[in-house]
Amino acid sequence: MNNDELSKAIKEIAKCLDLTEPSGFMLSYDFNDIWLDISLGKNEYGKWDNKIYTISISKSRSEKFIKCLYQIDAEVYEDNERIYAQFTEEEWQFVQSMILDII
Repeated sequence: MNNDELSKAIKEIAKCLDLTEPSGFMLSYDFNDIWLDISLGKNEYGKWDNKIYTISISKSRSEKFIKCLYQIDAEVYEDNERIYAQFTEEEWQFVQSMILDII
């Protein structure tokens, strides 16, 4: 999807929700307690880019996930219940199959 189509789609979603045009947008997916969030932000030219992928898993299910993250030198953080890793779009393209295979 090109940037113009993406911008139009986000405007339509905002309109359906009676919201003004957002400066950021996020899609969230839940795969049996594995969360994948894809965030978009506008750049200085008003185009949607700055895509960030965040994947998280509950600490009780995280052993294989953590081993994989350290193998690929990912930025990892956590709260009381979950382990999180964030990736740029380029990083995600490189690691997505490896991460999705282990979870």
